[in-house]
Amino acid sequence: MKIINPIYDYAFKYLMQNNRIAKKVLSTLLECEVVELMIEQQEVITVDESRGFKLYRLDFSAIIINEEGQKQKVLIELQKSKLPTNLIRFRSYLGESYTKKEVVINALGEEENKVYPIISIYILGYNVVDIPYLAVNIDNKITNAVTKKEVNVASDFINLLTHKTRIIQVRRLKTVHKSRLERFLLLFNQAWITTDKFILELEEIPEEFTDIVNYLRGPVQDEAFRKKLRGEEEIDDIFRNQEAQLLRQKEALLVAKHNEEMAKQNEEMAKQRVEAAKHNEAVAKHNEEMAKQRVEAAKHNEAIAKQNEEMAKQRVEAAKQNEEMAKQQAQAMQIKFARHLLQQQTPIEEIVRLTGLEAAVIRRL
Repeated sequence: MKIINPIYDYAFKYLMQNNRIAKKVLSTLLECEVVELMIEQQEVITVDESRGFKLYRLDFSAIIINEEGQKQKVLIELQKSKLPTNLIRFRSYLGESYTKKEVVINALGEEENKVYPIISIYILGYNVVDIPYLAVNIDNKITNAVTKKEVNVASDFINLLTHKTRIIQVRRLKTVHKSRLERFLLLFNQAWITTDKFILELEEIPEEFTDIVNYLRGPVQDEAFRKKLRGEEEIDDIFRNQEAQLLRQKEALLVAKHNEEMAKQNEEMAKQRVEAAKHNEAVAKHNEEMAKQRVEAAKHNEAIAKQNEEMAKQRVEAAKQNEEMAKQQAQAMQIKFARHLLQQQTPIEEIVRLTGLEAAVIRRL
C-alpha cells in the first residue's frame, strides 16, 4: 500500500492538520494520552540565511494525562529535519517557548500570567552518530547537591524552567516492532521509499494505525499534492549539493590554513638558523667564511619560507573566492527554480516558502 512519506514537510503538515490524528500521533510519541490539542504555530522557518537551510517546526498547546493520572496543560514544540543539521539550528528559537504565557482568571477573580511546562520532540530523518537508539526520552531528575541523592520535589520553579525531550531517529527502526512507538514509526520507514522518494510502499501495516495509513493514502494520486512534494524534493537536492560543495570549500580552507601555519613555522626556523649562524660567527671567527655561507643559506631558506607563506595566503584567498562563488551559484539555482515555478503558475507565496527568496525578488523575475 502506498502512502505519502511523512518525513517530507508538506506531507507531515498534512498529517498534523487533522486534529484527531494529530492527537493520536502525539499520544504515541509522548507515550501518554493527549486529551485536547491546539496548534499554536505551523510553519517552515529559515534558520540559516546564507545557505537557505529550512527547519520544520510545529508548536501545540495540549491537555495531557500525566504520570500521576491527572490532566495537565503543556506546551509541545515539535521540530523535524530530513537533512543533518547542527544544534545551533535546533536552538534557534527554543527560547521563544519559555516566553509564552497565557492570561487567566485566578481564584480571586484577578488576571494573572500563566506559563506551562514544555515538552520538546525532535523527529530526525538521519542518524545522530552518538545516539545509537531509535528513540530516547530525556526527563531531568532532581538531585540533592549535598547528599548526591535523588529527591522527590513537586515545584513549578523546576517544572517551568526545565523541559522534557523526546528524540526520534526514524532511520534506526529495526525489523522487529514490539512497541506501539516502533509500529507507528513503520509509517516513516525510509527503507520502503519508491522511485519517488516522497512515496512509501508499506510492506507492513500496523493494525492500530490503519486510520492514519488510510489518511496518508489520500494524497498519493493527487497530482497537485505530488507536485508540491516533488518541488520539496528538488529543493532538498539543491541543499544537499550546496552543503557538499561548502564542505569541500571548508576542507580546502583548512588545508590552506595548515599550509600557512607550516610556512610560519618554516619562517621561524629560518630565523633561528640565522641567529645560530650569527652566534657561530662570533664564537668562531677562524671559520668566518663557512659561517657566512651558512648565513646565506639561512637567508635563502627564509626567502623560500616567505614564498611559501605568500602562496598559502593566495590559496586562502582562492578558497574564499570559491566559497563566495558557491553561494552565488546556490542563489542562482534558487532563482532558476523560482522561475521554473513561476512558469508552472505557482503562487508567489508558495515559491517564497519553497525557495526562501523574498517575494519582491520573485516578482522581478
